[in-house]
Amino acid sequence: MLNRRILRVKAMQALYSYFTTQESLKVVIREKLESQFYPDPAKDDFSESDKFAARRKEAANLFIENLADRKVQIAGEVDEDIIDAVNSAIEDYYRELNKERRGIKQSMLSDIDDINKLYLRLLTLPIELAHIEKLEQEKKQKAHIHKESPWKWHFMNNPLIDQLTKFEELNTLLIDQKISWNTDQIDQLKTWYKDILRKDEVINEYQTKEQPSDEDHKEIILHIFKKIIFKNESIGEYLSETDLHWSENKPILRSLITKTFQDFEEELDIPYELKSVSKNEEEDMEFFNVMFDETLVKNSELDNLIEKKIKNWDISRVALTDRIILKMALTEMMQFHGIPTKVTINEFIEISKQYSTPKSKQFVNGILDVLANELTSDGVIRKSGRGLIDNK
Repeated sequence: MLNRRILRVKAMQALYSYFTTQESLKVVIREKLESQFYPDPAKDDFSESDKFAARRKEAANLFIENLADRKVQIAGEVDEDIIDAVNSAIEDYYRELNKERRGIKQSMLSDIDDINKLYLRLLTLPIELAHIEKLEQEKKQKAHIHKESPWKWHFMNNPLIDQLTKFEELNTLLIDQKISWNTDQIDQLKTWYKDILRKDEVINEYQTKEQPSDEDHKEIILHIFKKIIFKNESIGEYLSETDLHWSENKPILRSLITKTFQDFEEELDIPYELKSVSKNEEEDMEFFNVMFDETLVKNSELDNLIEKKIKNWDISRVALTDRIILKMALTEMMQFHGIPTKVTINEFIEISKQYSTPKSKQFVNGILDVLANELTSDGVIRKSGRGLIDNK
């Protein structure tokens, strides 16, 4: 099962994208609507510009006021052409918004697949390092002045790397999904090899041993990933540039890579086992879909719940990220009866620390704590399962 925090973060990012797109789309459609009520130089009298301005304002106001109802609700006399134009604009708005919603959701689902692709590419990094080492050795051997070096070039003879090159399942996936390190990335690996790996104390100790043990070979691969690839600041910056979601994907990738090499058993016919990004893809996707879809379905209801607990504040003044975090947390509490309320609150507090303002932690904690208690007492939040109270 994917780390649930990753799914929560991805759902939050999808919702943030949706709500910002929603506001932008309102502006675009409203401006398009207003453009229909500018004077036509070929036939209209510009002395009546005030009349056109009034019609533009009336159309824009009707659009905003009736957007939630999806149709103009007439209380007084309004020109028929304005009503028709506004209703058409409202239809355009929801058609475009639904298209954007599908695209945003699909993009977030694709991010899950991208984790798997990056996992496979990172697995091949030791192979690339061994190849770089081979080129370095050949260059030194061809040098006019050959200097003896304590460096023993053990990457080239590392059994884990050797077996990785022969791992048919991995090679098939790499070919099928067209996963590889491009020329620019290989150049970057060469820089890391020269400026970081060659200067690393643990790697130097490994490379100067006459005959490393099997455990030495395994430990050095784990060291490269755990202490260098996933910890070095400059490497992290580079990977963040190539993968926009590196910061939230890093923990799951680190876990997958580490487990893959830790479980290596050379004596087995197939010494490696590829790890699955999601052991129960159906369950993980259900969680993601519910968090995204139900938060949108109950958006107005959730806004009302939150607004009642914000003293002297309008909901629109709360940071968008905080509003999304609160709505998602409430959705999770109401929809997933097997997840303890405290777990949900703690998870979204942690997310607020990373993705929102410095004061968000206290704000999110306070609102969720009060609402969780009230909704549990009212029977809206019902928890059941081992160690949970079933209050249905």
